[in-house]
Amino acid sequence: MGLITGCCLFTTLSFAQTVKGTVVDEDMGILIGATVYWVDTTIGDATDEWGEFELNGDNIEDKRIVISYVGYTNDTIMGNMDADFMIQMIPEGALSEVLVEGKKTGSFISSSSPSKIEVINDVELGKAACCDLAGCFNTNASVEPATTNIVTNSKELRILGLSGVYNQLLLDGNPLIQGLSFTYGVSSVPGPFVKNIFISKGTNSVLQGVESISGQINVIIHEPSDAPRLYANVFLNSFLESQYNLYSGYKLGKTEHFIGAHVVQPARKFDRNDDGFLDLPQLSRYELMDKWTYGEATENGWSNKGGIRWTNEKRVGGQEAYDPKTDLGSSTIYGQQIKYNQVDLWNRNNYRFNENHALNLIISGQHHKQEAWYGETLYDAQQLLINATLQHEFVYGNGSNLRVGTSFKYLDLDEDISFSNNPLDKTFAGQYETKEVVPGIFAENTYFTKDDKLTLMLGLKVDHLNRFGWKYAPRTLIKYSPAEKTDIRLSAGYGWHLPKPFAEQVRVLGTQRDIHFHGILRPDEAWNYGINATQKFEGNKYSGTFTVDYYQTRFTNHVQPHYHEFHDAIVFENNSRPAVGNGFQAQITIDLWDWVNIKTAYNFMDMQHYDIEDGERQPMDFVIRHKFLTTLSLAPKGKDWHFDTNLKWHGPISLPDTEFYPDNFKQDDFSIPYTTVDAQFTYKWKSLEWYLGVENIFDFRQDNPIISASDPFNPFFDTSFAWGPVRGREAYVGFRYTLERKKEE
Repeated sequence: MGLITGCCLFTTLSFAQTVKGTVVDEDMGILIGATVYWVDTTIGDATDEWGEFELNGDNIEDKRIVISYVGYTNDTIMGNMDADFMIQMIPEGALSEVLVEGKKTGSFISSSSPSKIEVINDVELGKAACCDLAGCFNTNASVEPATTNIVTNSKELRILGLSGVYNQLLLDGNPLIQGLSFTYGVSSVPGPFVKNIFISKGTNSVLQGVESISGQINVIIHEPSDAPRLYANVFLNSFLESQYNLYSGYKLGKTEHFIGAHVVQPARKFDRNDDGFLDLPQLSRYELMDKWTYGEATENGWSNKGGIRWTNEKRVGGQEAYDPKTDLGSSTIYGQQIKYNQVDLWNRNNYRFNENHALNLIISGQHHKQEAWYGETLYDAQQLLINATLQHEFVYGNGSNLRVGTSFKYLDLDEDISFSNNPLDKTFAGQYETKEVVPGIFAENTYFTKDDKLTLMLGLKVDHLNRFGWKYAPRTLIKYSPAEKTDIRLSAGYGWHLPKPFAEQVRVLGTQRDIHFHGILRPDEAWNYGINATQKFEGNKYSGTFTVDYYQTRFTNHVQPHYHEFHDAIVFENNSRPAVGNGFQAQITIDLWDWVNIKTAYNFMDMQHYDIEDGERQPMDFVIRHKFLTTLSLAPKGKDWHFDTNLKWHGPISLPDTEFYPDNFKQDDFSIPYTTVDAQFTYKWKSLEWYLGVENIFDFRQDNPIISASDPFNPFFDTSFAWGPVRGREAYVGFRYTLERKKEE
């Protein structure tokens, strides 16, 4: 399953008489009967049916607490009092550690994971509307949501400045967002359904596969055990787009369920820059989800957890007069319509022999059917995706573990492209069939020294691709802690990704260019190296974290749409000349007086590749070079409100070459820098929470993001040059209603 992470957050608080808290597992499910006691004493407690404990601290000099539970790594944390802790236990030897929170922190950095893991939880997500997954990263500097098609507002998530195809996006630890589901998968995950997001840069564990070249994002949906009896969320923005979310957690016999419904209704039509095109597509989405758990993975015997999700979506964009009922494939009115149905299913069966041995069978599958019109181009496609992993876990020594197993991936992608009219003599119509049959084996050993100062993870995955033979992916991650609050990490690893040009590079279908393929496209392959240093600090009235990291990605083969060779065509071909990306980030987070949180981060991203045509080194298209982020959160103690704001400065973004375009269509080589400011005020009254916010307060908009918008059937028409906001300022209002479950339920 997904990379399991946590964090150990230490704060300095005044000591009172008792310490209270809740102990949960790696998926935020409660742990009943966990032992919690003061170090070197017999004074302790066991967690009740809701995972809760209470320790009396009278006459206790050593304020450390030991937490233990069968099948999980013991840990010792500071028992700072006058706080309500949440303690997240991690399976023995897992790539993580205990999460301890006093006043629950919205985002933090893992302390003992060999890789740098950033955690975003529901507290952080409550600081913004977070309508979908793309909106969940407004306060995060490591992930950049980027628009891939301005007409339908499709997005991808970029890490280290690289295209989203090079990071691995997981849903509950399952690689379900890829291929056809890649383009709209980011938007299809409702933000209110999300409990935690784990972000790692660079190559990581091989347990979920090897496509995490630039990083990995693991999205965890609310667990049935922690979901309220009823949760309702209603959202309305100033464009009159509305969203509705409803979910519930309940128990049926020995099985617990999370069941949710998500609906999006379209905005009104508007065109603020008067280019004739809608600034926001008409979006309708309906989604149902059921997630379940049976038994406890930490107890001997069988346990099961899984989920099923159904999504139906329709997007309509283009010229304001476009009506898909009459204008599909029209040669006089330009529009785009995307319709798809998708079903996802995932399941994990676990059999634990004893506290040191467990066997896991993890299976996930997806069926996606899509019909899309891009002007006169019809893209009709469907996909069947199956992933399976059989894994044995063996815990030994001081919590170290060895995981070995076998994996299997099957992808059947059928794409049919045709034209209702073809005055420009485009040549890429036809049927495209991609079949990936990838059996593999893997082994991963994580070793912890007795003093916990050094953690070493070595992994290797060997796959056989039906079209390209054997591929090897070694991974090494090291964490060293020279002092209690200092962590240094090193990583190195190899990864590969099989390109799917039409499914993953949808912006190419939104142009009037022809599309050429030069040779059989081989896998993208790259090495990634990283170093990270994290320093925690604290004083009487403050605490914080400073982190700095640098990652380099070196491609040995690189497949991206190439715009420069022909002015009227986009070329896909293998580029074995070196492409090198450098990513640097520095970030400081400070908590003041226990109610003020400030975060400031700077990113530098430089991606260079050698042009196939002239051999000269040049920036890769659509890579942002500099970015600043500052966030401020105010949440006074004892108050029912909090205020959150963030400022983002975006530096220049490299754009495709338009040297051979007519003068009136030429674009600069780089976009202009711009700044956006967002703010939200949230007020809670009993079970009801109201929020009011504004995104892009100062109304920055990119002028004329569509080339030849006045004549969309012109050979130079192109929708792929969007680099900034198009719709401008967006105000919104919403409420969240939560009815908690009673303890006896």
